[in-house]
Amino acid sequence: MVEQSIVYVGMGNCLKHYIAIWDFIVSFFADTQLGAKLLSTKCDVFHLSDIFENFNLLNKQLQENNSDLISSKSAITAYIRKLQLYKNNIRHCAFEQFPCLASINSDLQDEDLALYGEYLENIHEDMQTWVGNLLGMDILIWVSIPFEVNIAEIDISLQKSLNKIQSDEIMHAQFKDEKYNIWKTNDVAAKYSLLWEKVQFYIIAFPTSYLVEADFSRNFSQMLSKDCNRLDIVKRDDFQQSLASIEPNIYINYSRRINHRDLIE
Repeated sequence: MVEQSIVYVGMGNCLKHYIAIWDFIVSFFADTQLGAKLLSTKCDVFHLSDIFENFNLLNKQLQENNSDLISSKSAITAYIRKLQLYKNNIRHCAFEQFPCLASINSDLQDEDLALYGEYLENIHEDMQTWVGNLLGMDILIWVSIPFEVNIAEIDISLQKSLNKIQSDEIMHAQFKDEKYNIWKTNDVAAKYSLLWEKVQFYIIAFPTSYLVEADFSRNFSQMLSKDCNRLDIVKRDDFQQSLASIEPNIYINYSRRINHRDLIE
């Protein structure tokens, strides 16, 4: 059981797995100087576990297959607003959003709560700086709600094309499915070129390290597998980029060498 717990510590939110075996770890180091240090940082560790869990949830949203600048802005904006709520709640001893911290409620001191509130405020300010360009990006209303916007209120050069889209019952039904983005299809790019010229800049993925991590993980696993003795990375092309086979179903903006910073400034 101990070995299995140690394996879990290396997965996902490490601190969450770490505190799951907290009592065992404390007892293991009870007779050492580290044992006293562990006990003195208990509240901090439990608090950070909750914070990292929230970060992980946001990160997963940014890494979804259908993620784009529009959905990423929405997710990050919502998270930043939550930080203010978290700060106020934790200062008033409301731990509904902090299950790990709630489990050690009796160990918390007033100075701990003040410190954690200040920490959340710092995160709130830092995130507004880190993703300021994305938060300031002006998304055209007809891109977000193409079937609800009043056509008379948009650019006259786009009214005819948008009217055709709003009259397409099949596309309307597809748009209602949140997992389906009508702008990420060859049909829209080919049939509504005027709209596509405007919308293409919004549907690229928010830049994260997810693709690199996924590629490295797959190749690393391959190296450790039973097939590794048949690989010759130098002489052959066995060690290929595993994501190179991905073929998008839309016209790629990257071919025009437009970087993410240019798109969101």
